[in-house]
Amino acid sequence: MEQQEINLWRMVDVGGYSAMGTFFAFALESIKTNIEDDNNDNTNNIQEQMDKINSSYEKISKRFQKINLNLLDKRFPVDTLRKLKGQVFPEMGKKYKELDTLLKHYISGAVYLKIRILNKIKECKELVKQMGDLGIEFSKNERYWEYRKTNPERIYL
Repeated sequence: MEQQEINLWRMVDVGGYSAMGTFFAFALESIKTNIEDDNNDNTNNIQEQMDKINSSYEKISKRFQKINLNLLDKRFPVDTLRKLKGQVFPEMGKKYKELDTLLKHYISGAVYLKIRILNKIKECKELVKQMGDLGIEFSKNERYWEYRKTNPERIYL
């Protein structure tokens, strides 16, 4: 594998991607459990989890925005990257912002938003699932594993 191709793979090789998906899933589940249990004593935990989600989302979203798909050819899973960059992450950002707004109102006493929050969490979890599915699709690329065999220095989130 030539250095030029290795450099392009390094650009699209998002280290920590699957861990980020796992984190999103667990944090959303934690928020969901607190909301379902009407655990108003745990509002700090709810906001803390949402803050962590937002911070992590910003990292991964910025990382994908830096990927220049125009530099890639048929050796790369461009369609998968395009879905992540152009569809899943923008939609995820929108849904996380909506969830964050609902949670802020809930924490300030608007407990009647419980059903809307649970529905929004469900929407967010579906996007996390799409993120995971696209990650699996990406990892099926044989050239990616050839690149990984070169033991590259990876850029982690």
